[in-house]
Amino acid sequence: MRNKLGFIIGFFVLVFCLAVKPAFADSPRLIIGAVYVGSVNDYGYNRSFHDALTQVARELPGVKLLEAENVPESTEAERVMEGLVQQGAKLIFPTSFGYSDSARKVAKRHRDVCFEYAGDGDTAKNFGVFFGSTQAAWYPMGVAAGKMTKSNKLGFVIGLPIGYALGNVNAFQMGARSVNPKAQTVVVVTGGWSDKAKEAGAANALLDQGCDVVGMHVDSPATIIQTVEARGGMSIGFQSIEARALAPKGWITGLGFTWAPFFKDVAISVMAGKFSAQAVYQGLGQMVAIAPFGASVPAEVQGLVNAAVTKVASGFNPFTGPLKNNLGNTVLPPGASVGADQMGNMNWYVDGVIGKVR
Repeated sequence: MRNKLGFIIGFFVLVFCLAVKPAFADSPRLIIGAVYVGSVNDYGYNRSFHDALTQVARELPGVKLLEAENVPESTEAERVMEGLVQQGAKLIFPTSFGYSDSARKVAKRHRDVCFEYAGDGDTAKNFGVFFGSTQAAWYPMGVAAGKMTKSNKLGFVIGLPIGYALGNVNAFQMGARSVNPKAQTVVVVTGGWSDKAKEAGAANALLDQGCDVVGMHVDSPATIIQTVEARGGMSIGFQSIEARALAPKGWITGLGFTWAPFFKDVAISVMAGKFSAQAVYQGLGQMVAIAPFGASVPAEVQGLVNAAVTKVASGFNPFTGPLKNNLGNTVLPPGASVGADQMGNMNWYVDGVIGKVR
């Protein structure tokens, strides 16, 4: 009787285990939350994060991704991040610079949730910061533009004249001048990171002035690239490598963020309970990559650009004195330099850039 009873109990225990096992198996090991200021279909900034985090969720078993698009840089961002925490997120990526205050507030309330903020500033025990160091990487893009231009007038559209954007323009101009002493870069500021009407207007204004190669620093390069393409100009993309699909004829090359390796390492550390909040800034070959060349780019130009890429990836810093600004004043004396962690403070254009900081 005792053996029979034991058999019955064992049978029901086995049935129970089989019944509940799938539920445990389906439970994610880690829920990642991501907050975007725009659409993941922008061929630019937001897509770069979406593509990387989707790759992480695909490659790491048990990782679930929750995404919130078009979240304004206001108290709404705090509400959205709090909602992600309530849905079980233990790792959150606030991907816009304007999310800093909201993200830090939520992080202080939830010390068991890890944050990786795309920006700068102080770290905390559960709050890391990161970003791609794009400024020096724009030097090879300038090499490409300087060799491809026929008018010697290059254009650059930026959303706001912050230090990081100015650094991109400056490296671009210095790269162009390294292969074409006559090259100039005309800058147009739109006043925001995502305004299609102003971006189209800026691109047209540059083309009207004779610029035949246009680069940009806005959230989505789509409008500018398509405007330039429609008028027979050439473009150098930014944010997402996939932007090349928008310019089948005029595409030269571009810069794209490659966040996935870093994001994957962070996710693994969170799952292992070993998250370490740091300030991480990586450039070419790490968080930043060069896009494929367009069909019209000669092999000679490709070789020069690739040589410049190798030079920068090996440690060359174009922001090394002596350097003068476009007003003729020395901004970096011989031997002085500006590193990636100082770019936010840049407030000048180099010689050859046509534009005002303020």
